[in-house]
Amino acid sequence: MQNSRFPLHCDRFSAKSWFRLGITVTTGTTLIEIVLSISLMTFLFLIGWAISNSFQSIKKVRSYEVAVSLATQAMEAARAARFREIGADKDGRKDTLKADFLSSNNLFDVENGEGFVPVVKVGGIEYKRDVSVIDAPSMIDGFSSELKLFRVIVKWKAQEDGAPMVFEAVSTVSNQW
Repeated sequence: MQNSRFPLHCDRFSAKSWFRLGITVTTGTTLIEIVLSISLMTFLFLIGWAISNSFQSIKKVRSYEVAVSLATQAMEAARAARFREIGADKDGRKDTLKADFLSSNNLFDVENGEGFVPVVKVGGIEYKRDVSVIDAPSMIDGFSSELKLFRVIVKWKAQEDGAPMVFEAVSTVSNQW
């Protein structure tokens, strides 16, 4: 029977007739398919979230690497220098390694951080390096200990949240010359 409003409609192609013939129509989705697709999309979202968080932690690790390298540079310079050229906090000499670390007006201190400068800017982060040298006291009166305590403190602000970060390295330097 033909419907006058819908001339293309025919009972032969209705879902009831297909079901009577044993053919099932699978045009809809079941609850299991919906739950499975939601769980897969959630799993993919969690993987993306974990990857993006790992990139943020890589930035934080990279800033620690720069701080460690700045402290290591100061330590290695102190170990390579002659003992009398290291200086100490108490003496006010300007020709010491300690004075070189605390000033940026040396001939070899250039803008890009080469040389021993107190403030180094790397990747938009400003690292402040403070070097202190203390003469270790001697246990025997009349003799110097020929030992210095060398401390490097590197301070910077984390790029992600602006939290102040500190890295400190302490070593002793002995007179080997």
